[in-house]
Amino acid sequence: MEKTDWPIYYAENLVIGNSASSVGVATLWTPKELFQKKLKADTYRLIGQLYSNDGINPLLRNVLANPCIRTIVLCGQDRIGSADALACLMKNGINAKGEVIGKEEARVEQEIPVEAVELFRANVTLIDKRGIMNPAEIQKVIDDCEQQPELWAEPQLFPEPDLSTDRFPSEGAAYTYRGKTMAEVWPKLLHGLLRFGEEKQTNYGTKQKELLDVTAVITDEDPASPDLPDYLPFTLEHFEQYKPQVLSAEPLPTLSYTYGMRLRNFDGVNQVEAMISKLKAEPWTRQAVAVLWDVATDNDSEHPPCLNIISALVKDDELVMTCFFRSNDMFRAWPENALALRCMQKEIAEAVGIDMGPLTTISASAHIYEENIPAAREIIETAYPKLPCEQDRRGNYVIKLLEGAIEVTHLSPVGRKLEKFSGNTAMDLMNQIASNEGTSVFIHAMDLGAELQKAEIALKLGLQYTQDRPLPLK
Repeated sequence: MEKTDWPIYYAENLVIGNSASSVGVATLWTPKELFQKKLKADTYRLIGQLYSNDGINPLLRNVLANPCIRTIVLCGQDRIGSADALACLMKNGINAKGEVIGKEEARVEQEIPVEAVELFRANVTLIDKRGIMNPAEIQKVIDDCEQQPELWAEPQLFPEPDLSTDRFPSEGAAYTYRGKTMAEVWPKLLHGLLRFGEEKQTNYGTKQKELLDVTAVITDEDPASPDLPDYLPFTLEHFEQYKPQVLSAEPLPTLSYTYGMRLRNFDGVNQVEAMISKLKAEPWTRQAVAVLWDVATDNDSEHPPCLNIISALVKDDELVMTCFFRSNDMFRAWPENALALRCMQKEIAEAVGIDMGPLTTISASAHIYEENIPAAREIIETAYPKLPCEQDRRGNYVIKLLEGAIEVTHLSPVGRKLEKFSGNTAMDLMNQIASNEGTSVFIHAMDLGAELQKAEIALKLGLQYTQDRPLPLK
């Protein structure tokens, strides 16, 4: 490796100083330029920021590739605890898993051997001045450091990390998936479960992937003619056999109870008829609710109902139904349950004399069992949208250049003008729209950001801007 090739990682984000210095400065979340302007360039080797726990990996790789840094001065504002990752690494080292002892959420990449980490720890000193924002104070620290620019070891390079994980970071609770039909929503649910779900044990001695508080919204399914593509694990005939478990109070000899029994003959009460009566009498009521949990028996039952509460409300002259599940097998149970509940929604809507609106299921524990994961992957490969195209129900945006500014008009889904935004930069307009919760679909937000950036470039360069068309760059 030539000296001109160093630093290897994030060189464009580092301030290079004096090659005769052995001091590096890590400014955490504070912009490095604030220190660069005041520090004497001949006294440090480089200045960089340490944004995250993972930042210790490029730091290790850069120093071990050219072992000239003997002192790291840590300073600036620490927003997320990345300073602890480096401090604990220097103080405690790593365990057999590569986790930083004392800061286990920070991990050294497995391609960097423990021997290299120990060599780094033995030859580099950390001066922890986190929280100090005054460059003059940091300059005094640097001036007191002994400058020893000779290499303290042979340079080492390591393979790039394997970018694979069993679980991607996410919100931890409350995930929403929408579609016109059950068959459209289901692959999205499976994709979310496999990508973000936590692996957990089950009561059956197997493992599962689980997400919490998963909301699935079906907007347009006609239960009289359901969409049943080939990738579904059941047929129309099988579904017709299942429907009575939700739509009938008749008991089945193989089951101690059914959802239909709890909904339509719960201690002699037909809760579905009661919901219909309340909605007919007062369409604005919030009391059209059915409960399936029997506190007298289910608290100690080994097989209590997974479906617990159903609520029906009228919104914009449509019957909107929400169903809460304490536990939901999203592979084997959710598809047929969702369709059967859609049938029940139609039953209530027709009895009240209004159209159906969305059906929403909320699953406190949405899970998939390990034996179904291979089949779920096949369904995702077949049916998950590769380029999601979804109408944003919060509206659309028309972008124009007008009188030296960018003008954005917010339209309703049916094209009615709602409001206007104006600004000179994409960031300004994105902040205005985001602060008003102006989008609800990922791909729409990304497209909007790209278009606003194009508009800003066109404004600054005096180019013609046409939305959804490339800029006329030479």
